[in-house]
Amino acid sequence: MALADTNLPKQILVIDDDESVMSFLSFSLRGEGFIVLEARSAEKGLDLLKTNSPDLILLDLMLPGMNGLTMCAKMRDDNRFSHTPVLIITAFADRSSLKKVADAGAQGLIEKPVMFSELLVQILDAFAGRFTMPTRLKYAV
Repeated sequence: MALADTNLPKQILVIDDDESVMSFLSFSLRGEGFIVLEARSAEKGLDLLKTNSPDLILLDLMLPGMNGLTMCAKMRDDNRFSHTPVLIITAFADRSSLKKVADAGAQGLIEKPVMFSELLVQILDAFAGRFTMPTRLKYAV
């Protein structure tokens, strides 16, 4: 599922304080043709948004300082980013998390450990304006 189908490279802001997750996501997304911006905290992510307009944001839920849901809600209050797709990343996904994520204005929830094929489907769905339930929650018994 290569990005070549969309013609123009999309810019994704990845906000995660875990070095290994950041490296994996950045490397994998660049391999698909995305332009990647990186931030290690919500505050640094908000600083990057002052000078950049990413097409999508991957946002860790548990960050030092401001958490991902709070940052997402702040972005929804800013007209420049009120419609930018946001996918929340968390190791603590359950069905109740979906409501919190949707209430904060995010388009989806990605479970850690991140399976890149699932992430890519959710990214493409978010670009198409669809909210996708995480695969592992969808099929959980």
